[in-house]
Amino acid sequence: MPGEVYELDIEIWPTCIVVPKGYRIALSIRGKDYEYAGEAAVLSNMKNPMKGCGPFIHDDETDRPPALFGGKVTLQAGPAHQASVLLPVIPPK
Repeated sequence: MPGEVYELDIEIWPTCIVVPKGYRIALSIRGKDYEYAGEAAVLSNMKNPMKGCGPFIHDDETDRPPALFGGKVTLQAGPAHQASVLLPVIPPK
C-alpha cells in the first residue's frame, strides 16, 4: 500500500570475490540494472550480452510483471529504520 513502510530482507547472490585485508566493499542500490556505456562483452554460452550486470538482467516481463514491479519504491534508512548488510567472513587457513 502506498505510504506504508515494510521491512524487507533482500538476497544478494553469493559470489567468489575475495577481498584483501584493508580493502572495502561497496553496495549500490539502484532501481534498474547498471549498464556500462562501452561495448558489451559477449560470451557464446550466455544468452545476454554483459553490459554491466553480467548476464543477469531483470527485464523479463514474465518474471517481473510491470503491474507488480513497475511502481515507485522509496528506501528508508536511519535511526527509525535501521539497515544492515550481512556478509559471510571465511577465515584464512
